[in-house]
Amino acid sequence: MRFVLSGATLIDGFGGKPIPNAAVIVEDGCIIAVCSAGELGDQAEARFIDLTGKYLLPGFINAHDHLTLKRLRGSLTDRATADDALAITRAIRNALVNLREGITTVRDAGAARGLSLSLKAALASSEIVAPRILAVGQGLTETAGYVHEIFIEVDSPLEAKKAAGKMIKRGADFIKCMASIEWNLDEGEPLSAVNMDVATMKAAFDLAHHHNRRCMAHALCDEAIVNAVQAGADTIEHGVFLSAATARNMSKRGVGLVPTLSGYKELQNDWGRGKGIRRHSAKLAEHYKMGFRHALEAGVTLAFGSDTLGNLIDECRTMEEWGMTPMQCIEAVTRNAAILLGIDDQVGTIAARRAADLVVLSADPISNIAALGEVEIVVKSGRLVDPAMLPI
Repeated sequence: MRFVLSGATLIDGFGGKPIPNAAVIVEDGCIIAVCSAGELGDQAEARFIDLTGKYLLPGFINAHDHLTLKRLRGSLTDRATADDALAITRAIRNALVNLREGITTVRDAGAARGLSLSLKAALASSEIVAPRILAVGQGLTETAGYVHEIFIEVDSPLEAKKAAGKMIKRGADFIKCMASIEWNLDEGEPLSAVNMDVATMKAAFDLAHHHNRRCMAHALCDEAIVNAVQAGADTIEHGVFLSAATARNMSKRGVGLVPTLSGYKELQNDWGRGKGIRRHSAKLAEHYKMGFRHALEAGVTLAFGSDTLGNLIDECRTMEEWGMTPMQCIEAVTRNAAILLGIDDQVGTIAARRAADLVVLSADPISNIAALGEVEIVVKSGRLVDPAMLPI
């Protein structure tokens, strides 16, 4: 059925001025036209939804989440050893939590046993209205390397290539390498160090690009970021110690950054992961702001990601506090994220022939970025969702 969202102030994701009294026509899950509400013409067969006084934005995109592990207490081993059925059930709930917040696309950045691929398949084959899932499956790390408890251990370019190929065969949308390691245990340990070498990561990334998959790298220390960029990463995750020179190189190469600021801030609180993690997270916070500003000043494309503990509102508040305008924050959760995920021809902006992934807000996010949390209606692939009615 065709329906028309009429009368809202449109913030279309392209970064221009908001457009008052706009209309968006939706049919068969797609946007077919965007115009002024006064120029609609004959829409006698359409259902009209009056959004006067509301704000209409593209559906939000979470470029870094872990749906099977989200907001769980305990060590990584404890969190990752849950029964598969329980993990998938939790992940479905967490996907719906994202949807309630206006997030219509999620990139899952890795799960034990590649369960995010099972989640993606389950949601795609069901009638559940949920965010679009793009999944890593399992990332790659070195033997006994960072998060070896849940990712595939590789120690040579050949092993990395074979592991990446297996993930691609299982349906992974992205290949991920853990470029840095953070122990988070004892006082005096390095806050971050190199985990995987360039050659090993490059073997995985080259195969991924050959199969038209994009690549991401967990990298906190600047040396690891340099290595990941050299190896061919399309996005850097976290980037805490990003230097100005490396940020300029990222910008030149078109490598984006998903900083996950709110996730690391929350790690300073007690989530049952030990004093070491809280201590190290507090120390990382001292460096995060500088790395973020280096990226912003260099023109690196920045996108929102919650990681396991963060959330959109805290992320955008921090981004604004550290130098982004409200419109830049909105772009980070819409168009920028779509660009980094390689799906900007489908989502991230409001234009004809894009998927009808939309969010209706009750207040102006340009005046107050916290209004991004005032979600009244979500449209996912043309299906209207009342956030208050989601079973979560």
